[in-house]
Amino acid sequence: MDIKKIIEEKCNIVVDSIKLIGEGYDSKAYIVNNEYVFKIKFSANKKKGYEKEKAIYDFLNKKLNTNIKIPNIEYSYISEELSILGYKEIKGTFLTPEIYFALSKEKQELLKQDIAMFLRQMHDLDYSEISSYTIDNKQNVLEEYQLLKETIYDSLTDIEKQYVEEFMQRLNSTTIFDGKKCLCHNDFSCNHLLLDDENRLCGVIDFGDSGIIDEYCDFIYLLEDSEEEIGVSFGEDILRLYGNIEISKAKEYQDVVEQYYPIETIVYGIKNNRPDFIEKGRKEIYIRTRKDEKLRK
Repeated sequence: MDIKKIIEEKCNIVVDSIKLIGEGYDSKAYIVNNEYVFKIKFSANKKKGYEKEKAIYDFLNKKLNTNIKIPNIEYSYISEELSILGYKEIKGTFLTPEIYFALSKEKQELLKQDIAMFLRQMHDLDYSEISSYTIDNKQNVLEEYQLLKETIYDSLTDIEKQYVEEFMQRLNSTTIFDGKKCLCHNDFSCNHLLLDDENRLCGVIDFGDSGIIDEYCDFIYLLEDSEEEIGVSFGEDILRLYGNIEISKAKEYQDVVEQYYPIETIVYGIKNNRPDFIEKGRKEIYIRTRKDEKLRK
């Protein structure tokens, strides 16, 4: 497949150079002419294309009053089978735990303030003109549970079924989905945050999962304790700077999302006919079950 030719034909640009810089499950990203990022997605479903992402970029570039850059779409092509977005590359260094922990306390504090301010400004926007891009996380999980019941649920082991049912009980008893809804990035992780030469936040990219959703969504990765993210205290500090939010509920939301991950992986495998993802999710349930048993002893 000649990606260079596709971009030239669909976006009316002369491509002198092109380099693959990343890829997801169903998309690829390229640097074109050492200046533009082009994201390409092939899909038989227009709703899974870039229409929403472009609309949210356009909205944010019009409404958000900040020096922090987000992609500004200059080239686009959206059809049933193909979606393309092109924007000038935002220069910067991606935030990593290594970079963060090498900073002075003062620099760490300034960066946390930058992140909290960006989220507060975005979350406080009047989103009425893009309200069609609402995401109901709880309803989505209920529908995915139903899909699981209709497909492979009966073939799951008793341990796997118990994990699923205990999660569903928690989902139906929690109040974390009753809070504020706002425009969220919904994948607000270190690898989407760009720093300038002074290690201040200068860019936020990849709004592919964004929408009108629970406010707590943008703190999931900030509160995550993993090799890729900075850690729980980092997220807690940002929540305090952000203000007017229940930190305990934000942490509960993060924990619920974390607990759902194995089930989400299984459902992804079902939806996309990927047995490897089904197997990965089932294995993860056993890993977590064994860990929980050790903790109880």
